[in-house]
Amino acid sequence: MGIADRIYELVKGLPDPEASKILRFIESVRGRRVPVAPAQRRINLALFRQYRGRYDGVKIDREALYDRAGLR
Repeated sequence: MGIADRIYELVKGLPDPEASKILRFIESVRGRRVPVAPAQRRINLALFRQYRGRYDGVKIDREALYDRAGLR
């Protein structure tokens, strides 16, 4: 059973004044909903030029990073 079906089953047994309150609430929630658009970011890749060629491809071991004398 989906969420809409569960809501329908619960509201079906309520008196009309209570069901109308729920209907108004649902309409207000629908009115508040903001359409989600995918983010359109423009990244200035010149910021990363200084790091070009520095990554040697070695997989980073997180445990080794945390096992340093300064972190103990």
